[in-house]
Amino acid sequence: MFYDCESLKNIEELKYLNTKEINNFSYMFLQCYSLLDIKVLQNWDVSNGNNFEGMFSGCYSLSDIKALQNWNVSNGKYFSSMFSRCSSLSDIKSLQNWNVSNGKEFYSMFYECSSLSDIKALQNWNVSNGINFSYMFSGCLSLWDIKVLQNWNVSNGNNFSYMFSGCSSLSDIKVLQNWNVSNGNNFSSMFRECLSLSDIKALQNWNVSNGNNFSYMFSGCSSLSDIKALQNWNVSNGKYFSRMFSRCSSLSDIKTLQNWNVSNGKYFVGMFSGCSSLSDIKALQNWNVSNGNNFYSMFSGCSSLSDIKAIQNWNVSNGTIFSRMFSGCSSLSNIKALHNWNVSNGNDFSSMFRECLSLSDIKALQNWNVSNGNDFARMFQRCSSLSDIKALQNWNVSNGEYFEGMFCECLALSDIKVLQKWNISKEELSNMFKSPNLERVYLY
Repeated sequence: MFYDCESLKNIEELKYLNTKEINNFSYMFLQCYSLLDIKVLQNWDVSNGNNFEGMFSGCYSLSDIKALQNWNVSNGKYFSSMFSRCSSLSDIKSLQNWNVSNGKEFYSMFYECSSLSDIKALQNWNVSNGINFSYMFSGCLSLWDIKVLQNWNVSNGNNFSYMFSGCSSLSDIKVLQNWNVSNGNNFSSMFRECLSLSDIKALQNWNVSNGNNFSYMFSGCSSLSDIKALQNWNVSNGKYFSRMFSRCSSLSDIKTLQNWNVSNGKYFVGMFSGCSSLSDIKALQNWNVSNGNNFYSMFSGCSSLSDIKAIQNWNVSNGTIFSRMFSGCSSLSNIKALHNWNVSNGNDFSSMFRECLSLSDIKALQNWNVSNGNDFARMFQRCSSLSDIKALQNWNVSNGEYFEGMFCECLALSDIKVLQKWNISKEELSNMFKSPNLERVYLY
């Protein structure tokens, strides 16, 4: 109704509006950036309203919502994004008596309410009919205490993705220990970028057996060092594990993952990328990754990782993307474990061992079938200890299109005659030792 009225400050005339028969209030004041005072809404009859989605979304200047204190929202089903990006909103006490028992959609309700630190008002909310809680508190940078949510019944919830993502002040989630998330199928990014989160014991008894998406769940939780609580999680239905623990820079022990059944997993993209303290991956020894097709950046930036024997029997035969898988593993000197890997379906090997500064022996790659490979760009770039590449002399790279920077900055490499057998042009051979096109450089 007043969508995108950026300069709207005074809504005094709306106090005469008869709202008794209105059932849809969605996006009514969306992106009214200048709206400060909503006192005139105090006596609105919204009792027939079932859709409040995005009603005040993007009202950056709105800090006082006391006027909504006595609103009857008992027929409301859709509360998603209602106060999203109300960055000045710090006090929601006026919502404490709201009856949201018919609510189904709560996603992004308080998304990016960056000043919100106190949510005690939500303590007695009945959210038992809620299905979607994704992004509900995402980006609430000041939120550090969520004790009031301990008795929430979220048993019907199926989507918890991004629920607390970006809550950088949140360190204690003990209150979630009794949450019934058994119907949840999407847990992606649930605690992503919770920089202060160090203790996740509360999740120990969570039933996540219906979950299929765990991608980014703890990504960027740089204070998280102990994940023992996840030991008995049943992730057998999981398909998406991409960047689940990426940039958990304090994480050094993953023994608790040894019994995880990841046999349905397809995407392992960057699962442990940036885990700079991780040196032991023995827990992954018996993982069945046979359905995995994308291993992009799985261990990239694991600068403490020196031993990968544990993954020597991995069946990666369905893998098509191995790009950056070990890039930045600066302590990795021995890759014998990869000797029997079947990478015959692989088409992207770009930057696979890039910046493996200690890597000097690549004999394990001698019998690799890379005949389907299309992209070899930067594969060994900056492997400054690599002096011998004889193991690659019989590689069939006839389908390759991208070779730029493949051996760029391999300072110890002196003999490249072994590459004469490769079916590539002189120009392509020359490009292998040049700095790659910056447009094709990717981040971890």
